[in-house]
Amino acid sequence: MKLLVITTGSYPFGGAATNRHLSYLRGLVEQGIYVKLFIIQPDNNQSKKSNKKKGEFNGIKFEYTNWNFNLNKSIIQKLFSRIQGHKNAIQKIKYLIKTGNDDIWILMLATKSFDILPYLVFSKLYNIPIFHERTEFPFVNTHNVSQKFSLWFYLNFLIPRFDGIFVITKALMEYFAQYVISIDRLIHIPMTVEGERFMNNQERINEFGEYIGYCGSMYSDKDGVPDLIQAFSLFCESNESINLLLIGDNSDQTRFKKIQNCIESSPYKERIFCIGQIERDEMPKYLNSAKLLALARPDNIQAKGGFPTKLGEYLATGKPVVVTKVGEISEYLFDKENAFLSDPDNPKDFAKKMLEVISNYSNALLVGQKGREVVLSSFSYNIQAVRLFQFMNKQANS
Repeated sequence: MKLLVITTGSYPFGGAATNRHLSYLRGLVEQGIYVKLFIIQPDNNQSKKSNKKKGEFNGIKFEYTNWNFNLNKSIIQKLFSRIQGHKNAIQKIKYLIKTGNDDIWILMLATKSFDILPYLVFSKLYNIPIFHERTEFPFVNTHNVSQKFSLWFYLNFLIPRFDGIFVITKALMEYFAQYVISIDRLIHIPMTVEGERFMNNQERINEFGEYIGYCGSMYSDKDGVPDLIQAFSLFCESNESINLLLIGDNSDQTRFKKIQNCIESSPYKERIFCIGQIERDEMPKYLNSAKLLALARPDNIQAKGGFPTKLGEYLATGKPVVVTKVGEISEYLFDKENAFLSDPDNPKDFAKKMLEVISNYSNALLVGQKGREVVLSSFSYNIQAVRLFQFMNKQANS
């Protein structure tokens, strides 16, 4: 069986979405499935290591169907460039159909109606099962009339035509249940992580001293970095030695300005290090070197529908994790049992939790080990990949 995945972005090195996709796709490969990514175009923030037009990573084949993407092109040029990427991908799928005897399934990771429609039409013409993944509410960042129409079209015309949809939270299950033909076409596949990447990594970083670690978005309030900086400043009033290390893309100075201002306004700014984006293979040593790992996600719509991949990576290290009680995090983590849970949008409470970890660190490490067990039992990429394949196989043959 061949699973052909349609997406955009930076592969095999990239951000949180790239890591999630590669984790469960690796699990499918380990079950003997041929998996190939057709990447319609590179990402706006393409990793320097994702510099090959085609290749293989952990058994997953990948190929960019339009490698020459230029950010300086006009809107019309970008549109035709994307169309060319789709045209090339469909031609390659047709070739695989004509030259092989294997069953073929299509997985759409792209979420825009413009990207999805050609493959839904193609899959019905060739009687190919087609699946879809969602990791957040589709109405996030929907503002103008054209975006609202696209959302309506996506929900009412495209979603009912997928053979199966897998979502990262139960909240998304409830939301998409309104639009699918049958609830049987939905399944909850939680966040997945390749735990051994972090469990088996012995490298350490020493240049920042002892530090609280964070990795994620540096351009908005999505992951609560302003709250984390404020909480760290309160933490520093009772701790004179531990620093804060922020990892995430900060190359766009206009978008980074809000967080930069938060750092500059902190009386402890000399203890805050912001190192920008690092590569996938560098991340384990930075997280494993942290004294504790922090995620001060606010209680917003993204938190309600999504689930942070970085949290699984945090937990896999076995280090103490301080995280806010938002979304469905509390269904897996319990305060002082396998993590340290803080009230959202409350920097004072978050600082209190971080001090609680440091004040009794030997006990906090035991809590961290329990957090690692959650990864092995609930978020393991291979366990969830088995569930995903069983679901897709059932829907493909129904």
